[in-house]
Amino acid sequence: MKTFFTLIIMLACATNTYGSNIERKLIVGGDVVPANAKTYTVDVDIRWASIGSHFRNGTQDGEQIRVISIMNHPNYQENMLNSDDFLVLELEKPSSFKPVKLAAADDSDFKAGKWATTMGWGIDADTNGTYSYELQRLDVQLASDEACANFTTVDSSMVCAGGVLNKDTCFGDSGGPLIVETSTEGNSTEDVLVGVVSWGKGYTCAREGYYGVYSRVSSVRAWIDSITGGNGTCLS
Repeated sequence: MKTFFTLIIMLACATNTYGSNIERKLIVGGDVVPANAKTYTVDVDIRWASIGSHFRNGTQDGEQIRVISIMNHPNYQENMLNSDDFLVLELEKPSSFKPVKLAAADDSDFKAGKWATTMGWGIDADTNGTYSYELQRLDVQLASDEACANFTTVDSSMVCAGGVLNKDTCFGDSGGPLIVETSTEGNSTEDVLVGVVSWGKGYTCAREGYYGVYSRVSSVRAWIDSITGGNGTCLS
């Protein structure tokens, strides 16, 4: 059985924990994630994925699993900068961590005005910020597609959230999750991944009225399912 992880990666510049050229965007104005909380985060380079880690070095907790192959979205940046900003990693073995549910292809899990949670180890200020050693989390409000399009140039593979002063993802958080809580049968709830941290307008963050831009998971469900068979395993 082949195991896959999906994440969004900004391939522009900067470095991650292991020294590759994958940028990782930090939370501004967030709180430390409790050590026993569900993180849904993956630290990655060309060789290894560190899954479920609470600390930025990726080796103190969680799992470290070798990356077998990397599959970029075929339309990455074809329409515009950062469009379809996704890739799929094939891992050497399954992870013991339960993965977050992916947003439905019909985009029914994304609802403007709903609150979502994002996480990361990025810098804690737009200017002269420092990287967090412990994983940070932040609640942001989802913006409507109309508000997002009025704010900046986006396409259907992108969503906006946040826009509150000193509350945002920032440099070093790229690839982090944007998760909403949805209701299920029996009055229970489950976490759903609706977006992944991608970019910010003007290469700034945490400014009043400036949304963070995330990649829309529902827009690539068909592509992900074509690789994984819809259940996290390879179609062979």
